[in-house]
Amino acid sequence: MNLSKNQTRLLIISNISCWVLLFSFFLMDFINGENEKFKVITAERLNIVNEDGTTVIAIANKQRIANPVFNGKSYPVRLSEGRDLMAGMIFFNEEGDEMGGLVFNSFKMPNGRTAGIGHLSFDRFKDNQVINLEYSENKNGVKSGLTFYDRPGDGSFPRSLDLMNDYYFNELTKERKKQIEDTLRIMKASRAFGSDRLFIGSNNEIPQLSMKDVLGNERIKLFIDSSNVAKLQFFDENGIIIGEFPNEK
Repeated sequence: MNLSKNQTRLLIISNISCWVLLFSFFLMDFINGENEKFKVITAERLNIVNEDGTTVIAIANKQRIANPVFNGKSYPVRLSEGRDLMAGMIFFNEEGDEMGGLVFNSFKMPNGRTAGIGHLSFDRFKDNQVINLEYSENKNGVKSGLTFYDRPGDGSFPRSLDLMNDYYFNELTKERKKQIEDTLRIMKASRAFGSDRLFIGSNNEIPQLSMKDVLGNERIKLFIDSSNVAKLQFFDENGIIIGEFPNEK
């Protein structure tokens, strides 16, 4: 059968159209599928989002770890101390504000010393962490345990992020830097950032329970010292022992 040029052209167009239509149906089924199953997913970052596109969990390597976000503003990763060195996942609430995360890494430094961290925390609304499960290893030694914090939740924390972002990442006059330093000092003195209140864990091979007052001063400590002696100590606001059991005097 001999086809005219027009018939041949029409046949080619028809075949191409059929393949495009089939591919479109396949692609739509893949996109709309709610129960796709994969054995292995390899990615540098994975965002879990709500229906409106708001990220609620961001899982990433250290190069793509999520930035701190508050009130719709994204801050540099380095503003969260050490985050740029760690992989993990960051949690966000329904408004898109950060509310904790799980980050981790360990490595050997050029001087041969080992460093590492494993950190799981949960934040108060519009504030910093109130629960923190952490292992850390640095020049101060090895510490692992659970820490509880009190936070005011009054918006001071996002304000401090704005100030620190301005201080570290913008060109400022000496007067402006001094102003920021004074402001942060006043905020800290007025307990705007809250403080850690209870620690349960091990610090340089000393298992302990430590409780602090609202100013962050240690007031009670129960521990087992390096000689395997169990002790209970009470401190005043200046860190001076005012009671101890057993009493060694």
